[in-house]
Amino acid sequence: MRRISNLSFSLIFLLSITLTASGADGTEEEHDSHSSVEGLMRGERLFYGLIDGKFESKACADCHNTVEIDTFNWNPNAWEIAHQYKERSLQEFTKAVLNPSSKTMSTMHQTFNLDVGDVELIKLFLDDFEEHGLSKRKPVINKIFLFILLGVVLTWVILDIFFLKRVKRRYILGIIFLVALAWQVKLLYDAGTSLGRQENYEPDQPIKFSHVVHAKDMQIDCQYCHTTVAHSKHAGIPDVNICWNCHSIVREGSHSGKHQINKVVDAWESGIPIQWIKVYNLQDHVFFSHAQHVTVGKVECLTCHGNIEEMDRVRQLGDLSMGWCINCHRDTEIQFFDNEFYTQYKELHKLMESGEIDRVTAELTGGTECSKCHY
Repeated sequence: MRRISNLSFSLIFLLSITLTASGADGTEEEHDSHSSVEGLMRGERLFYGLIDGKFESKACADCHNTVEIDTFNWNPNAWEIAHQYKERSLQEFTKAVLNPSSKTMSTMHQTFNLDVGDVELIKLFLDDFEEHGLSKRKPVINKIFLFILLGVVLTWVILDIFFLKRVKRRYILGIIFLVALAWQVKLLYDAGTSLGRQENYEPDQPIKFSHVVHAKDMQIDCQYCHTTVAHSKHAGIPDVNICWNCHSIVREGSHSGKHQINKVVDAWESGIPIQWIKVYNLQDHVFFSHAQHVTVGKVECLTCHGNIEEMDRVRQLGDLSMGWCINCHRDTEIQFFDNEFYTQYKELHKLMESGEIDRVTAELTGGTECSKCHY
């Protein structure tokens, strides 16, 4: 009987220890989770500069945006930093924040009053931020939604005219009907005429390449990078070899620091091409040759692309419509003389010599014929 009692006591004692240990572990896990959440929140507040005494001037978020923006920002956004240091150690991230090797970063980061613990919390926030990405801008009212809404209004007007008859002043329904119908027609017209066009298209590039720095400040000629423009249909997107001619030596930008140029270095060392995004895109059924315009027509780059040397981020200026091209061919005088290509137009030479015409445009050499661009 005593043995059974002792055995029961032992089992109860062991069970109580197990339950206590389990409860302790659960409490510890809950505490760790609570601390993690608090640390994440504090890291976010540090990143946005919401904790007094940590930043003398700009905080992290003032330079590294956490939402999508339209303006050109030399600094990498928050997601780029988060992605870059996601798999790196805390020591590497701490060194980059507190002791940056870049002159640009050093100038700004010297005003930080952060300690190692603060940097760890910021990295905790960025690791979490990397999974969610930049916040999207709230879209403006969608044209399709507006078109449907106008359709609902038109339907209501028709129903009230023939069935409901709640509006006593019938002319009000007529005004509403005409305005809604006119608005719908305008939406259809705008959608039809802009189909396939992308005027003002301005994509983010994989590297923040600025034409202001390269074409204006450094005076680099367009054809140094766009090497095929004089003899090919396409202007050509420069290979990383072209970039490496300068950036094998130039490793830090005066505006962007090292972050953007490091992408060029990584592309060179890995052999993986930089995925530049084409800005000017014509329809597949349209033939266009840069060589015909640049070499034969002597057309300057800015004629179609505008003052590219004034653009940090390139955008499409014209709509590239057929009317846009035809008007240019009708108005633009070509370099008819001292141009070997145009010696074959003997009749035009005779008209010029006789004085019947005083200028030759692209239209006179077939620039408005359908088969020149569509065949």
